[in-house]
Amino acid sequence: MQTAELIITHADIRTQDPHLPRAEAIAVRDGRILAVGDNATIERLADAATRRIHAQGKLMLPGLQDTHVHFQLSSADLYHNAALYDATSVEDLLAIIRDFAQANPDKPWIRGVGFSSARFTPEQLTKERLDSVTDGRPALMFASDYHNGWANSAAFAAAGVRPGSPEPDNGSYLRLTDGTPKGWLVEDAIWAMGRIAPGYSEADYLQAMAHYSKVFNSRGITGVLDAMVSRNYMKNYQACLERGDLTLRVRATAKVFAHKPLDEQLRELIDLRNTYQGERVSLHSAKFFLDGVLENGTAVLLEPRCDTGGNAELMFTQAQINECFAAFDRERFQLHVHSIGDGATRAAIDGIEHARRQNGPWDARHQIAHLQVVDPADIPRFRELGILANYQTLWAQPNPDADPLVDAMLGEARAQWTYPIGEFIRQGVTCMVSSDWGVTTFDPFQIIQCAVTRQNPAHGPDSPAHTPQHRISIDEAIRGYTLNAAHAAWRDDSTGSLSVGKYADLILLDRDLYSIAPHEIGATEVLLTLLEGQEVHRHAGFVG
Repeated sequence: MQTAELIITHADIRTQDPHLPRAEAIAVRDGRILAVGDNATIERLADAATRRIHAQGKLMLPGLQDTHVHFQLSSADLYHNAALYDATSVEDLLAIIRDFAQANPDKPWIRGVGFSSARFTPEQLTKERLDSVTDGRPALMFASDYHNGWANSAAFAAAGVRPGSPEPDNGSYLRLTDGTPKGWLVEDAIWAMGRIAPGYSEADYLQAMAHYSKVFNSRGITGVLDAMVSRNYMKNYQACLERGDLTLRVRATAKVFAHKPLDEQLRELIDLRNTYQGERVSLHSAKFFLDGVLENGTAVLLEPRCDTGGNAELMFTQAQINECFAAFDRERFQLHVHSIGDGATRAAIDGIEHARRQNGPWDARHQIAHLQVVDPADIPRFRELGILANYQTLWAQPNPDADPLVDAMLGEARAQWTYPIGEFIRQGVTCMVSSDWGVTTFDPFQIIQCAVTRQNPAHGPDSPAHTPQHRISIDEAIRGYTLNAAHAAWRDDSTGSLSVGKYADLILLDRDLYSIAPHEIGATEVLLTLLEGQEVHRHAGFVG
């Protein structure tokens, strides 16, 4: 019998392993779990050299995994730019941007991230208003949803946006009647402008990722699935790992574009997958944006909007979806699909079904993310086709800025099928719970609380709930962050549960999530986080 290098005893372990759901202690050797069981059994695996942690009866879970996060981009955006998330008025926005510009006189562009596209309108966020606080330098602000943006006159001039200039594919510059830009950017117009602005250096990315890796660890996260990477991003992840600064597991998905040749993109993703296939950094899936967001009218619905009678168009035609999905499925890539409207979801399901008919079934674990509006007739098709549902449950709370707009667009009946994760689970669909950071916070405990309550985590138990019929249990929410998340990231053979032979990725919490009042979940503190048996976070108050 092998001797443990580390044992943790006197814990309340919820393993997420159906063969041994509960335990008291765990033994670790060579970064993997050597044994799980009662205190006495695990103690027999220790000798004088074994490290010991007394868990003081606290709840232990597998390390949490966020399966839809823009980790590298959001790390850089938040570390190096103005943070606009807390602005509640135009005056707040302008003050934050002015202060940032004055504090960073050497930056050639002024950039920010996080303003609410539901709270602020194109009529409010004009280029002239942004001009007033950016001292003549180009400026580009990203909305928190990354589907809307705001630029100033110098930025438009640098990008050559003027009357008669072309619109970018899958995007637009909102314009005045004479064709001059107003200031607001939609969809890929933001990224077209972003390519004009100076990019982050490798050092910028590595500095930001090193910082946020530890921040994620402090909230119990040991693995992520980056929902949109480039070759440069993969290079940076590998460099961060080799420097010892990446204390997260990273799976990644690369974006496929409707306007680029399919064969060229397929070759690129195959090469990226072959290049990056390590245990800690790898690429495994192809990302497709099929629509935008409801707030700016770019979400695709099955039936026209109730307020205007309008609708958006898919970013790929159905024929393109079928062709692309079949091609990547044939090469055994997981498909990772952005879908907000029920029309986009239907198109994605149809495309996955087409790929399955063409190539035959396999353990694909294709997933559709966001699923803000779903036709109930499509839910059984997820189970039948083995499609995974990736939900950002923090969004399933009352939102006084967005709800009136969304409710008017959808109508009363359709609005009852927004973020319907509860019905998905009841119908046997495998669901993950994730963040889409930096659209909103990555804090898993606020996200879990919202999954359970459908209420604002900052408010009490008597506050309003959003479509409460779609609430899920604490057990279902935790599974969505552990075993189901590992399954979606193609690493459930080595993570996701505290089972013998798997990596010792685990967390110790200051409270029992299974017994406390749901509105207390968001205040959870992480006492200890291990990645492959090594401490990557220890709370200052924990001395076990």
